[in-house]
Amino acid sequence: MKKRFLCLVAVLVLCLSVCLTSCNKDKKTIYVCASELPHADILENAVAPILEEQGYTLKVTVLDWTIQNDSVASGDYDANYFQHVPYLELYTGEVKLFATTKVHYEPLGIYKGKATGELAEGKTFAICNDESNALRALELLKAKGVIEDLPVDAEGKLTITGSNWTSSNGVTVTLIAEELLVASMADYDFVCLPCNTALTGNVDGSLQVAKEDDAELVAGKANVLAARVEDYQNDEVYKAKIDALTDALLSKAVSDYVNEKWGGAITCDSSSQIDLR
Repeated sequence: MKKRFLCLVAVLVLCLSVCLTSCNKDKKTIYVCASELPHADILENAVAPILEEQGYTLKVTVLDWTIQNDSVASGDYDANYFQHVPYLELYTGEVKLFATTKVHYEPLGIYKGKATGELAEGKTFAICNDESNALRALELLKAKGVIEDLPVDAEGKLTITGSNWTSSNGVTVTLIAEELLVASMADYDFVCLPCNTALTGNVDGSLQVAKEDDAELVAGKANVLAARVEDYQNDEVYKAKIDALTDALLSKAVSDYVNEKWGGAITCDSSSQIDLR
């Protein structure tokens, strides 16, 4: 009796596995995992209608970014949309992934806080206190002529001690936690906000006065669609789905949607939509 029960369990597990595999091999259904904003939104509202006209159904699942590459490599999803090429190149899984296209760039922007004048007149600025975003913000402020020097050592690392730094031309920069930036906007002339922070904080796009716009930076770190190399090369059905999805993400309809919904908060145009196939 026990052996029969174990055999029955084994059969059920096998059937479930076959079902899941066959579902993911549906010729007209494309399974993509993505980050919520703006990735899943773009897929569901701009890409899905394009694919529907071609007979495809797009299924989008929001997943934590830390497991998305493994989820595509395992075959649970056909592709993912959350990362840039430098991050994808760090993936060391046995199943190789590649970027089919670059789509959009999420620039760090400078937004008005209590300021009523021009950016050049600002004397107090708030930026993120994590080193990566702090460096991005400081470099943007220097590029826009707000500060004249950067508080970094010979290796390019921050040398700020504490939460405040004053530039040689008298501008005070305060480093605070990213989750407090939006709530602190009224306390500073200007605030440097990472794109996702501005989106989730519902910051009015009209308050943006400058953003990262260096062409090399936009192209280098635009977010990409990632898929499996071997399946793309050897599976005609899989390749057709990925090509259809890639072409949709490269379309003007997608860039128009992004620009209409988020204004200049997100960069999505010919500088970021780059076919990599």
